[in-house]
Amino acid sequence: MMQSKVDSRFLGSVKTSFFVFPTLPPLVKMFLWFIALGVAISIIILLWRKYKPVSFLQAWFKSFPPLRVAILKFKKGGEAVTEEGKNPAVKGPWKISTDKDVLDWLVMTKQPFDISAERLGQRTLAAVVNVTGIQGRDIVVKVKDVVTESLLAPGAKVKCIFAELQKNGKKVNAFVGSVKTVSESGEAVVTRTSAFGFIKRRAFSRRKVADQRYIKVKIWRLDGDDFDVDFVLDNMEPEIIIDNRMDVDAELKVPQILDISKGGIALLGAVRDGGNMLSRNDNVLLCMLIYQPKRKTFDPHILYCEVRAAKSASEGMIRLSFQFLRSLKIPPRKRSTLFRGQAVMAMNLAQPEKEQ
Repeated sequence: MMQSKVDSRFLGSVKTSFFVFPTLPPLVKMFLWFIALGVAISIIILLWRKYKPVSFLQAWFKSFPPLRVAILKFKKGGEAVTEEGKNPAVKGPWKISTDKDVLDWLVMTKQPFDISAERLGQRTLAAVVNVTGIQGRDIVVKVKDVVTESLLAPGAKVKCIFAELQKNGKKVNAFVGSVKTVSESGEAVVTRTSAFGFIKRRAFSRRKVADQRYIKVKIWRLDGDDFDVDFVLDNMEPEIIIDNRMDVDAELKVPQILDISKGGIALLGAVRDGGNMLSRNDNVLLCMLIYQPKRKTFDPHILYCEVRAAKSASEGMIRLSFQFLRSLKIPPRKRSTLFRGQAVMAMNLAQPEKEQ
């Protein structure tokens, strides 16, 4: 009994000695904290000098393909928005230093690019592709959308345009090459025959029509290259007519010209009842009147065109874009009668105060 009491008291004193730390004055505690902090900083400095983590991290980051860091803008609620769509956030092109970086970036991002070829003296889109691999100077692509099949053929000289990059202070977005092979599975190989350079994505700048009364259009679908302009104008009804006598709000879903350039035109229209529907690669005859304010007359044009895009726009409307291929001679007797009342329309535009 006595022995147990001694043991319990002894164990209690030992427990108290191990778990109760003596109370220290505040100044002593602060001094000890400073010593601990100094020791920790010394250890960090020694490790930094010995292992050089900066060099290690730089080498590690360089082992990855070049990436562009997007600068994000934030809404009031804290939600980040990207540059895609209505709220651009990425500013400027990706920065690349070598040709190899460009090739690595094309493969890493499976970059889509346009393949274009020269036709009738102007650049024409042949296909839209995605890069899948690099084999020396050969670039392997997956064809995403064939626009002009005849231009995507082995041996064709092409220009390939991709998203803009910054290479050694210069903009690059294209290279020149030739189509090596095209397979039935939708794969193609393009051999690069030039260095990377810069090509404007659009050969001609587009302009919106300020006043819909200033331009009028008629469109006939053609079955081929063998046609007679006089016969078409005299005996065939146009598939689409855009003849606005009043200015049109661009937001309204009514037939109108969306934009025009030296190389083509885009419009929103409706195919007449019983008319031929238009689709990509169709050939058309396009009659166009453009008002010339200096002469106070409508200048007529007849052009042979190709449909480059045709997309449904709801409410029975279709959005069409055309590439001008060549101008055609206008029959003299048709110059002033291509549209009904074009002389009166020109007079009204010249004297707007007399419009009713």
